[in-house]
Amino acid sequence: MGLARGEERLVSHFSYESFEELAEACVDFYHRSLEREDLSDACERRSQLAKHIRKFHRECGTLTPRVEEAIKDLEGGSCLFLMTAHQPNLFAYGGVLRKATLNHVLAKRLLESLKVPVVSFFGVADQDFTDDRWVRSALLPDVQRRDGLLELRFDMPEKLMLNRVEKPSRNVLDSWRNDIEDWMDRKLGSIGRDCRSLGLPFGGENAGLAGNFEGFWTLVEDAYGRAETYADFNAFIMSKIVNEVWGYATLFSRFSECQRIFEREFCFLLSRFDEYSRCVKEATVYAGNLEGGVCEREFEMIPFWYHCGCGSKVRLTAEQKDGFYVGHGKCLRCGKEYQIDFQSKDEPRMSEVVSRVSARSLSMPLVFFHGLRVACYVGGLGGKEYLEQARYVAERLGMSFPPVVVWRPRDVYFGLGQLDALMVFRNVTGTFDFSQCSRVEADLKGKIAQVQGRIDEFEEQKKQLTGSGGRKEELIQKLKVLSVRESEVRRGANFSVLVRNLRLLENVAAVMDLYPCVVDYAVNVGLKETSEQWIAFLHGNGSLSADVNLRTGFDDVAAACTKSSLGAE
Repeated sequence: MGLARGEERLVSHFSYESFEELAEACVDFYHRSLEREDLSDACERRSQLAKHIRKFHRECGTLTPRVEEAIKDLEGGSCLFLMTAHQPNLFAYGGVLRKATLNHVLAKRLLESLKVPVVSFFGVADQDFTDDRWVRSALLPDVQRRDGLLELRFDMPEKLMLNRVEKPSRNVLDSWRNDIEDWMDRKLGSIGRDCRSLGLPFGGENAGLAGNFEGFWTLVEDAYGRAETYADFNAFIMSKIVNEVWGYATLFSRFSECQRIFEREFCFLLSRFDEYSRCVKEATVYAGNLEGGVCEREFEMIPFWYHCGCGSKVRLTAEQKDGFYVGHGKCLRCGKEYQIDFQSKDEPRMSEVVSRVSARSLSMPLVFFHGLRVACYVGGLGGKEYLEQARYVAERLGMSFPPVVVWRPRDVYFGLGQLDALMVFRNVTGTFDFSQCSRVEADLKGKIAQVQGRIDEFEEQKKQLTGSGGRKEELIQKLKVLSVRESEVRRGANFSVLVRNLRLLENVAAVMDLYPCVVDYAVNVGLKETSEQWIAFLHGNGSLSADVNLRTGFDDVAAACTKSSLGAE
């Protein structure tokens, strides 16, 4: 059934080594599309989409002149269309916003090459469920906290769509601000003390962190004042960063509003459901050895969710009835049963329900890419598998599918949390050479295991004594002797210090491995500077897999730490 081609593995489709390689793939896709595709339907979809985009930006307050100009290009219909999408996460991590940067730079590059208008679109997946951790929490590096993380969290009911959740209360918003300011104060104090004790330079008070944070929080407050829902609060923050601070022409729209323009594309999938279902099953079997992707029963599902009145969604199972398909299922939250009749197999009708449906993970790229004639999609690491499955289905149904890229490097920089973790590492190990971390951690674990073994022996002896009977006074005396010897072993080995140091080393590793939320970038790098440095990297290095080194106000301190480590050697 053509599966041999699928066995090329998904990386063959989504792995572009460099920005230039990606741009060339988009140029090639554009030329091939001109030869074989009629854009009349796409022009209609783009004009419909423009209305929802303008509505979003008016409500967000980001209808800038550049955004307005891009909307006019979109309404013109003949533009090149670039897309990305994401859930409206709480203070989204850098990778979410980096998608907009890649599309922004790519748009300029394609404009220069092809001499046609290029529009960048960011779809806000506000109909996703509240269950995912990253829509309800944001992480900052904090080596002294449990697991090395400070979590800003918003608790929500499960199995609700994000756009059905009210925005946080003023008390919650203020508590987040207080937590961030406390984090900044603690980190600055800790780093300052360590630098003074080690004779290292420290100009934390001149790093501009307070101003960086105030600028960011002003943006947060404006988004909060305009938003009614939790989804809008987070989406507005993203748009304000991208459109106001960075000055991009990126166009935002809520999926909850714009997906209704794809009635024709949804009906196409329903009219060919037998073939669609078979292809989905094949794609699922092919990806069976990979993590992620859609569930193995996806081929039985109608290619969209139905929205229940309670604010949750219904997974519709397809069933033939009198020669055509109906979808039936229960609401995942309230349990209400639904049966949706599409009336005809060859010409299904959705006009009565299209305002209450949203695409599933696999069908989203099918309807958006084909309906809008997307020329490039910037995806995320977690979506690579279902995007590959969607490509397999699209190719066999004759639907448009553009180049897809994932740009998820590690941003390497020394901010408050990272520098404090480096100081803690120095205090535990006596060196700033982080390459020694694994060796030191292994040594600590060995010492702890050795001491723990002796402690366990004492505990076993106590257990045997307790069950042995005998005179009570004699038993108590023997237990005391064992407890004293156990305490001596603990003190002699500094067991509590060993355990604490191991926990700190594990926290240091967690800090250095963390992909932090945008607050960390805003405070340490600066919002505007983050965009400028990402763009400079794409223009200079251009690798889509290499780490990105960012500058902060603490680079002199980090350099002094490195110099100190080299001097010690």
